Amino acid sequence: MTEDSQSLKEKLESSKKYLQNADFKGADLAGAELKGALLGGADLRGANMKKIFLGDAELSKANLAEANLEEANLNCADLNKANLKGANMRALYARSADLRGANLSNADLTKSNLRQCSLFKSWIRNSDLSGANLQNIKGAQSQMQGSKFCGAKLEGADLSGAKLDEADMEGAGLQVANLSRAVLKNTNLKGADLKGANLRYVVGLTNSQVESALIDKTTLLPQYLKIEWKSETEFECHVSKEKRIY
Repeated sequence: MTEDSQSLKEKLESSKKYLQNADFKGADLAGAELKGALLGGADLRGANMKKIFLGDAELSKANLAEANLEEANLNCADLNKANLKGANMRALYARSADLRGANLSNADLTKSNLRQCSLFKSWIRNSDLSGANLQNIKGAQSQMQGSKFCGAKLEGADLSGAKLDEADMEGAGLQVANLSRAVLKNTNLKGADLKGANLRYVVGLTNSQVESALIDKTTLLPQYLKIEWKSETEFECHVSKEKRIY
């Protein structure tokens, strides 16, 4: 850490209530203590924010594109419509953060904790969320095409109307998740746990995708797919003659 970066962090920590629209592009803010800071509209592109503490901070419409937020704490932060495209958010802790309308595309979110986050109409395209905790997120109508959710925890998540085509959800936990009206065209569901999940009215789901996943008798499937149970755990999925895949 340089003397200049230490001085900058000290100034920020003492004046964190007055940082709206500030220019911190490329700044070294690693480890700074900025709980509750008002950074709405701030330019933080490419900033080093590793292990920064921004719990309860206001970052709506802030530009954090390609910032380093590895192991940062954004618990309950307001990131409404923030730009996090291409950011490094490995092991980020952002439980209950407001990310509605935010852009998290092309980002590294592996092993991050976004549990109970609001992600309504957010953009998370071509991002890596492998091993992430996304339990009970509110991600309705989000754009998640091409993203990786391998081994992610999505139990109880609201993904209704989400675009998940070409996404990789191998081994993901989706128990009791709401996927109604989601787009699942070419989505990899191998080993995904869909027990108790709602897949009624989904678009693009095939019988082979269902057979590659884990379901139970409480899983709600589209009417065009019929389950023939061979045992308590073994089944075959058939396309109904009356209905076609959307």
